[in-house]
Amino acid sequence: MLTFRDPFSGANMPIAVAGGDMIGIAFVLPADAGPFTNARVLVVGDLIRRVFEDVGSAQVLAAVIASDRAAADAAWRPGLMVRPVIGVFTTSAGAEVGLGKPLDLMITVAGSGDEPTMRLPAVHVARVHAALPYPGADLATVRFAVACTPHAQQLKVTSSLLAHSQATLERWRGRVDEWSHHPSRPIPPAWRAAAIAALDDNLDVTRVVEMMSELEGAEGVEPGAKFEAFAYLDRVLAVDLSRDLGRTRH
Repeated sequence: MLTFRDPFSGANMPIAVAGGDMIGIAFVLPADAGPFTNARVLVVGDLIRRVFEDVGSAQVLAAVIASDRAAADAAWRPGLMVRPVIGVFTTSAGAEVGLGKPLDLMITVAGSGDEPTMRLPAVHVARVHAALPYPGADLATVRFAVACTPHAQQLKVTSSLLAHSQATLERWRGRVDEWSHHPSRPIPPAWRAAAIAALDDNLDVTRVVEMMSELEGAEGVEPGAKFEAFAYLDRVLAVDLSRDLGRTRH
């Protein structure tokens, strides 16, 4: 069960979703947040959505709430790999009408004037401080850099952070291509369960990435199993780890 930490009380905030459930979520983009911060809301919200859909087998209806449409347009880029939403609305009531159901969860910026009321669960995303223009880099790299930092922690986007993220992605894409030439093997069950548990624990993508790095160099795990594990988690991370498939020369 996906469980978040309440930023005010520190208490656990479980989001009970069963396979086949239909839930409504909204990404709240404040007009004063800036495109990098709003992009972080979109990425974190999309990660949550993918956990619900691809891990939990739920059905998600998503909307954007933005008092200023230009703020939403400034942050939204196809390269962020955010799954399509029903629409952009100015209020939560409008979003619920557009979705045709009540909202179950909101993702918003911590400390913003557009924070949702406490009538429903909310995930609070810390602001981003950027030392370069948005997007200013490959958007899959931006997504990965944002995803790897705990969402409640403030984030400073720098050229060195993006360079490190890009280097990791390029290495992993090469490894995925290499592993793809081996027979497929099942994902180690204990490893898969641990990865899902990390995602369920306050969306701990940082731990998931650590686990992927550990698996990358693990001896005794067949290449085909590593391929399946990385492909499985890329359904949530959505950083195009299969981009280089077929490029290896033999």
